[in-house]
Amino acid sequence: MFRILTFRQLSIICVALCLVMIFYSTANFAVPSIRAASSSDVSVAIIMYHQISESSAVLGDYAITAELLRNDFQYMKDNGINPVSFSSLTKFVKCGAPLPENPVVISFDDGERSFLTKVLPLLEEFSYPANVNIVGALVELYTQNGDTDDRYAYLNEQDIKALAEHPLVEIGCHTYNLHSLSGRRGMQKLYSETDSQYEALIRSDIGLFQNMLHNITGEKSTIIAYPYGIRSDKLLEIVKASGFNITLTCRETVNTLRVGGDLYELGRFNRPYSQSTKTFFQKIW
Repeated sequence: MFRILTFRQLSIICVALCLVMIFYSTANFAVPSIRAASSSDVSVAIIMYHQISESSAVLGDYAITAELLRNDFQYMKDNGINPVSFSSLTKFVKCGAPLPENPVVISFDDGERSFLTKVLPLLEEFSYPANVNIVGALVELYTQNGDTDDRYAYLNEQDIKALAEHPLVEIGCHTYNLHSLSGRRGMQKLYSETDSQYEALIRSDIGLFQNMLHNITGEKSTIIAYPYGIRSDKLLEIVKASGFNITLTCRETVNTLRVGGDLYELGRFNRPYSQSTKTFFQKIW
């Protein structure tokens, strides 16, 4: 026999069913959102600049004018290309912090003093963050000789301290003294070296750099840019163990980042003087 329910009992059952349906519909809606956030990929380009100079004698693959740099910055602003910091990329891969559309990182190698005198004023004008990767031995050399001619000089300790305190600047390691193509090429492993000898040399160089930077700024860097992009099979393992979370190559490719991923072996596009702003950026986007 069927049991006849009272109006009160029917009301309680209806309310319970509604609550169950609301719970499941909310749960089914939330799960895809979480999955979408964790599995979504973001394309990030990194532009690699070097020296900023007005001397026609040095303009080329690794030196451009301040005017051309301004043109690049203006092109980004006009075309919805949004410079971001490596700190922002780290927050994205670690916890899914949002990034703007068309994110790009502005990166400078070598640590020439023109970064302070010519680049920083433009960064401040456009409110763009940038990364500068310095060579430790050159910082110490130009601290000792006192030469501040930005046509050829490199950043000194006083410059580095000021830049480390600047909210738009992130300082990276370009090795302490392995920025050379004579003998050992960059951070290359020599055929005559054992793995343990090579690791000891790289660790020693990195240690000298980090100690120098810590003495100046009180901080150590988590970013390393391989000189000339030269690597070995063991290098990534060594720099990871040395505390670097971001490694920069010279491979010209757009990077695909995802939440839960990492920032190792990132590609960068070298900015030569020979290409117009539009030509250069259309190669990337």
